[in-house]
This record gives sequence, C-alpha cells and structure tokens, in this order.
Amino acid sequence: MDITTLLTTLLTTLASGGGVAGFMQYKQNKKAKELENDKTASEQWRALYEEQTKTVQSLREKLHEARENLAKEKQQTLMCRFYVCEKLDCTDREPPHTEIMKEFKQYTEK
Repeated sequence: MDITTLLTTLLTTLASGGGVAGFMQYKQNKKAKELENDKTASEQWRALYEEQTKTVQSLREKLHEARENLAKEKQQTLMCRFYVCEKLDCTDREPPHTEIMKEFKQYTEK
C-alpha cells in the first residue's frame, strides 16, 4: 500500500459520509446529553424551590399562630391588671377600674 491508495481510501470514506456523519453524530449526541443535563438540573431546582416554598409557608403559618397567641395572652394580662385590686391591706377591696371610672365621671361632669 502506498500513500496514494491510503489517501484515496481515506478521502473516499470521508466523502461517502462515514467520517462526516460520525463527526456530526458525535456533536448531536454531545448536544443531546447537555440538554438532558440541563433538563435534570432544572427539574431539581424546581423541586428544591417548591420544597422551600412549602417550608416558608408552614413557618409563616406558625409565626402567625404564635403572634395570635401572644396577642391573646397580652389581652388576658391587661384584663387581669384591670381587675386587680390595689388596696391590699383592707377588707374593702375595690378593683382599680372603679376608681378610674369615678375619675372619668368627675372629668366629664366638669
């Protein structure tokens, strides 16, 4: 085999499409694999985003519930303070709101 036969065989193989088709097929396979990887990564990010959204939503609900409980407890504390008697050393115990109402009436009568 001399060089002309080798060159002719090589050129014939490439010209007939075997070499070019193989090269094109390699590029297409590479592109298909890249697209598949991108699709998988996109699906993973979407799943992670949905999971985080659910977690944030549940935390927001817990925070809202805790704030409501705190508001109720503050309201109960204020009501207890409202009914607590300030006169501790006598038998005539009066809640402070009666005194507040008396003062209010005095101011409104003037």
